[in-house]
Amino acid sequence: MRSVLLVALLASLGACTQPRSKTCTDICSRESDCIQSTNSQIPFDEKECVVACEMLRNDQQNLAKVEQHKECVLSKTSCTDVLDCP
Repeated sequence: MRSVLLVALLASLGACTQPRSKTCTDICSRESDCIQSTNSQIPFDEKECVVACEMLRNDQQNLAKVEQHKECVLSKTSCTDVLDCP
């Protein structure tokens, strides 16, 4: 019985650690770098950003917005411009 519970627990933990998309990790990494380099007072947590981004990417109504934001963030050379992306 313990082994069944252990297997179930490990399986559930695996489900919580889904792989993150390159899109979301790239967006959030760039934004984090810019917030740090500009000494911005914007509260930002890169891990929370990735989770929120993934949730939006999985919603077909928001997928296009994520892609537009990605294009903006990754195309800007200035961190000020990155932080102004919609």
